[in-house]
Amino acid sequence: MLRTNHIRTLPLLLVMFLAVAIVAGCGGKQGKKGENGVEEDDVIVVTGKVSLRGSTPFTLLLLEAKDGTNYMIDSSPIAEELKLLEGMELAVTARVLPEVKGDTPALSVQYYDLLPLPTGERPIVGRIATYPPDDVWLITETETAWAVEGDFKTVLLGFRGAKVWVVGDRTGPTIIAGRQVREIFVTQYGLIRR
Repeated sequence: MLRTNHIRTLPLLLVMFLAVAIVAGCGGKQGKKGENGVEEDDVIVVTGKVSLRGSTPFTLLLLEAKDGTNYMIDSSPIAEELKLLEGMELAVTARVLPEVKGDTPALSVQYYDLLPLPTGERPIVGRIATYPPDDVWLITETETAWAVEGDFKTVLLGFRGAKVWVVGDRTGPTIIAGRQVREIFVTQYGLIRR
């Protein structure tokens, strides 16, 4: 049975508890800073290589940064493209997500850019367009048209509409039908998205 003086102190204790809770919560959002100095919701740029770990269907997509930090990459349409770029050097712009477990930061990639290959060649990224009978074009995001030539032309003919990267010997620009056109004799390519 409660005594009368205990009943009087309950409202006081309740008020004190609420005051402490409110003061503790008034500091705003406190980001969790990891060992590598990044906080949740920071937007960062990281350069490194993409790698897949584990086995299907339980694969984990990682970005191995040049400084040795590993970042988990969340699942998204961009992450699906990154899986096909395994082993390539790239720079990603990403938002830091709350850590899932452990000390490995998780990233939501917003944008990525392919860096030069070990040969020094910088890949050109675009979509394959074909025109009968066998013209193959690579159209970049900036609407630059590259006429594809060389041994891989017939291979890329089968990738109509796909997003790819290519490297090779470049010529141009020249003006054809009022449009600035360049040629690339493709020596290497990779599929990014069908």
